[in-house]
Amino acid sequence: MKFKSWLLINLILVLSGVWNLSCYAQLPSEQPLWPKGIAANPVKYKEEKLRTDNIRKSSLSQMNRVFSCVSVPTYIIHKPEKGKANGVAIVICPGGGFRDVWFDREGNDFGIWLAQHGITSLVLKYRTFNADAEGFKLSWNEYMPQVYADAKQAIYTLRSRAKELDLDENKIGIAGFSAGGSLSLRVALGMYEEELPSYAVFNNLNTKPDFAGLFYPGLDSDMINQAGKKDTFPPVFIINGGEDTTTPAGNCLELYKVLTSKHFSAELHIYAKGGHGFDSGLELGYAISTWRDSFIAWLKDAGFIKE
Repeated sequence: MKFKSWLLINLILVLSGVWNLSCYAQLPSEQPLWPKGIAANPVKYKEEKLRTDNIRKSSLSQMNRVFSCVSVPTYIIHKPEKGKANGVAIVICPGGGFRDVWFDREGNDFGIWLAQHGITSLVLKYRTFNADAEGFKLSWNEYMPQVYADAKQAIYTLRSRAKELDLDENKIGIAGFSAGGSLSLRVALGMYEEELPSYAVFNNLNTKPDFAGLFYPGLDSDMINQAGKKDTFPPVFIINGGEDTTTPAGNCLELYKVLTSKHFSAELHIYAKGGHGFDSGLELGYAISTWRDSFIAWLKDAGFIKE
C-alpha cells in the first residue's frame, strides 16, 4: 500500500513537471519590436539581465522571469485558437517600476488567459530605465520618449498585421500593470507625440489605442491634470486594491473623477483586499480574483466584444 502511494505521488510530480514544461514550450517565440533596429539607441546597456521569482500556482505560463537593463525591446503575440478570435487585440505592458519588466506574471499569464477568451495580445518587453547601470548614464527625460515609442510601435505592429491576425483595426487597445499602467495612460494621453524619436516611423498608420486598461497603475498629478485637458479620450477600465501603498487607489479615484467630469467613458474597481502586484488576483481573495472577468464584461458593455 505504501509503495502504491509512493508511486502515485511520483506519477503526479512527473505529470506536473511535464505540464510545466509543456506550458513553457507553448509560449510563442519573442520577436524584435523594431525589425530594422534602433538608430542611435540612447538606451544601450552592456548586457540584459534576467532573474526569476517565485511562481504562483495560478500562473498559466508557470514562469516568472524579470528582465532589467533591456536595450533591445521584444514582444510575444498570443493568439486565440483558430476560429475563436473576436477581433479585439491588446498591447500588454508588464510592470516593474520601469526598472524591471515582469514579463510572465504581468504579461504572458494575462496574454494566455485573454487568448482563451478570443482576444489577441502582444506582450511587450520594453526598454528599461536602469540609470545606475555600470558605465551608463541616462536621464528620465531622455528615457521616457523611447519607452513611449516602444508602446506606440507595439500598437503599430498589431494594426499593421490586423488582416493577418484577424483583428478589427478599431478594436486595438493598450493595458498595463503598475508602471505598465502608467505607460498605457501616457500613450492614451499622447504625452510624448512631439518628442517621438526619428526612428519611430509609423507610415501614417494610426497608433492611438481604442481603449485602455490600467491595472494598479502608477499615476502622478501631472498625468491626471493632463487627462482633464483632453477633448477626447478612449474608454478606460481601472482597477486597484485598497491595500496598495505603492500605487495608492486614491490616485485611481482622482483620475476617475477627472475623466467622468469630462464625460469620458470610465469604469473603476477598487477592491478591499489586494496589495501592490496582485496580477490575476487568484489565491489572494474572492472579489479581487474576479477582476479579469469584469474586464471582459466591460469590453462587452463598451461594444468591443459582440456576443
